[in-house]
Amino acid sequence: MTVVEFFDGVSINNMVSCLAIKPEKIIFVGQKKMMRKQEEAYRRFVNKYGIQVTFEFRPVNVNNLEKLIELLTEIVENEDECTFDLTGGEDTVLVAMGIVYEKYHTTKKVQMHRFNINTGVASDFDNDGVIPSVQMPELTVEDNITLYGGSIVPYDGNKGTFVWYIDEDFEKDVRTMWTLCKKNPTLWNAEIIAMASIAKRINPEQPELYVKVNAQRFETVLTTSRVDKKDFKRFLEFLHKQGLLQEFKANSQGVEFLFKNSQVKRCLTKAGNVLELMVLFSAKNATDKQGNKRYNDAVVGAFIDWDSSLHDFDDEEKDTANEVDVVLMRGIVPVFISCKNGNVDENELYKLNTVASRFGGLYAKKVLVVTSAANQSKNGYEYLCQRAEDMKIQILENVHIFTDDEFERKISNLLC
Repeated sequence: MTVVEFFDGVSINNMVSCLAIKPEKIIFVGQKKMMRKQEEAYRRFVNKYGIQVTFEFRPVNVNNLEKLIELLTEIVENEDECTFDLTGGEDTVLVAMGIVYEKYHTTKKVQMHRFNINTGVASDFDNDGVIPSVQMPELTVEDNITLYGGSIVPYDGNKGTFVWYIDEDFEKDVRTMWTLCKKNPTLWNAEIIAMASIAKRINPEQPELYVKVNAQRFETVLTTSRVDKKDFKRFLEFLHKQGLLQEFKANSQGVEFLFKNSQVKRCLTKAGNVLELMVLFSAKNATDKQGNKRYNDAVVGAFIDWDSSLHDFDDEEKDTANEVDVVLMRGIVPVFISCKNGNVDENELYKLNTVASRFGGLYAKKVLVVTSAANQSKNGYEYLCQRAEDMKIQILENVHIFTDDEFERKISNLLC
């Protein structure tokens, strides 16, 4: 079978038939410049996942109805069996398709279908009762980014996408930290900033998880971080009692302790990690009304390179890259989530909107998960909400007062 795709600016519109129908051949019809830009990404995608398909790119001025009809006529006359995917493409292309179909539908095997990307359902657009056999895939986050020409940058010890090892013990530790964080997110942020300063390794020979600071440095860090000394000592005592810190000592000489493990250390030295992981846990546990998993993949701290080419510092061409707090996949629909455990800058909305548009187009869901969006002036809060609405960004706020079940339900309903 040959599928004809009317080339669109949104990659999933162009590739949904390739993924769901798996034809032997795809003919892309569209603007030369637009197709050339994505051709390499599509070939890389099918090669990576072993999809056996032949691509043919047929450039045409999509604003020239006569040329469009001429090209589509040529395709119909030269292909034994072809189906036209109407999921994407310009209005003029659809007009040309209607004209060509009316001319050939009684003499040639020409079919038309269209996909609803959100539901994965194919519709019959030629009213012959025949719909192609569809097996809609479940893309991973990495699949989706690759499809749009980007890549997930692996963690190199400094930056990139850190892969968390999630087991029952670590999830319990994160939930313990979240219990403390949600009592006072603002205080949590301040204490974690102080913890990061205290835990900074000055001596490279010092064990990674071991921390020892003298009283003077301890006092200086707390003063700089504007954290009360008694509050911080209670914070450390709680962490020690819960087993998150080991070998804990605090006296007139200073403070000494050992982090339970490297992942706990990451959570206790970057304020937003615990909230991001709670979103991850909620997503993994989320189900629909039939009890099916709501999301088939999730990545925390996804560091995305836009052109799938990593450049050195001295290169004239520089990387465009973004880090997204959480990315979820529901079938072929991506959900981009920014998590803020405190005040929200308007720029956060623009960054979220930009990366979601680049790697999901109009189908991408955009969510801002916050503990305290209203912790600003009334006018500032109203403006933030209005800008989010303009960009179709859903705000999920006051998550620190949610029960675990409510958190899961809210995350589960993001696509509703």
